[in-house]
Amino acid sequence: MLEPIFSVKTTMEKEDYKKFLYIAIFCKNKLLVPVIILLTIIGSLIINYSNLLAIILTWILLFVLSIASLCFMVVTKNKQRLKSNKAGEFGSFIVWKYYDEKIIMENEVFHATEMRYDQIYQLLESKDYFIFYLTKNQASLVRKRDFKQVSDFKEFIISKFENNYKYIKFI
Repeated sequence: MLEPIFSVKTTMEKEDYKKFLYIAIFCKNKLLVPVIILLTIIGSLIINYSNLLAIILTWILLFVLSIASLCFMVVTKNKQRLKSNKAGEFGSFIVWKYYDEKIIMENEVFHATEMRYDQIYQLLESKDYFIFYLTKNQASLVRKRDFKQVSDFKEFIISKFENNYKYIKFI
């Protein structure tokens, strides 16, 4: 069998999963925050349609409550995932092997999974991770710090995902 072009042994710790949830909520869909802003403005206009100061204060309150509820949802989902970690996903290692036409993921639990690049829904890159969306709702992440040559890998992997690649900023 051919040697992989790139190979990386990575893991997902509890903190990585928490960061991923925030990225998935706030960064994957660029319209989320503008829609929240618009809806909270409309809500504040409905509640206080005559006093400008009251409109602004109501909007700020509604906006903060909306963002806080999304953050609460992330915290709750993270706690549920941590409780259900019976298979020991956190801390277990996955070896990703990148070939010219395919990726092979190997670990102790699921053994080997092979996928062609065109079978992967999307690749997102953040400051710390490459996030491979295997389907629209199922993702697997690779930590950048686990690569020896992350810049070379980035150049290689972006070429494989031309139209399905996006760099996302997370504040």
